[in-house]
Amino acid sequence: MTKRFKIRRANNSEETLYAGPGCHKTRAYSPPGRLLSVFSLMGAADGAELVEMGLALPLLLILVVGIIDFGKAYNTKHVMSNAAREAARMIVSTPLSDSSCPSGWQSSSPASGTPCPVQAAAITVANYMTNAGLGAAACLNSATPTYSTLMTWTYTCNGVTLVINKAYQYPAYGSTTSTIAGTDVKLSYPYTFMFGRVVGLLAILGVKATGPVGQYTFTTETVMQNLSAS
Repeated sequence: MTKRFKIRRANNSEETLYAGPGCHKTRAYSPPGRLLSVFSLMGAADGAELVEMGLALPLLLILVVGIIDFGKAYNTKHVMSNAAREAARMIVSTPLSDSSCPSGWQSSSPASGTPCPVQAAAITVANYMTNAGLGAAACLNSATPTYSTLMTWTYTCNGVTLVINKAYQYPAYGSTTSTIAGTDVKLSYPYTFMFGRVVGLLAILGVKATGPVGQYTFTTETVMQNLSAS
């Protein structure tokens, strides 16, 4: 004859024991309440992780995009500065009047055409920036400048502006009266930010935030002393 015994534990779980001739003691019991609570907590933890990931992912995306976007902006300004310096070095060391130049430009008639050194400086800027990945500046290779004031030529194309002033005067160091003849090179280039668009994702979380968005124009300027006469 098989006998059945029930045992109630402190946590209100029950164990049933069976004993009888020719059989071993067996037990059948429901999982303890503590074990059930552990399983419940594990399920709750998984849900909490999903919520935390949902909250952190937009912030992580904004951080990554911000690093990339502002890094590219800094690199663009750095390339522009180097390109302007390369153009200035060429202009200050090369006379504008050159009998071998096909344009035949003469200082007595500065508006008659474009001096070859000026065009060469524009090509230098275009090649330098194009090789650095700023392809919009490639138009400077074939653009025709406009002559405005004394010894000043302006290139404008694709949102890129290059101004070369060969007759720039700047104060001599330590003097308030004397000036030095130099060349002023100004370069402007458009840059499109995408950070502001990504920041808009925070509105989903109820957070108001703004950032640069759309097209901005970066400008750099280089001044060097003329080493050769016009």
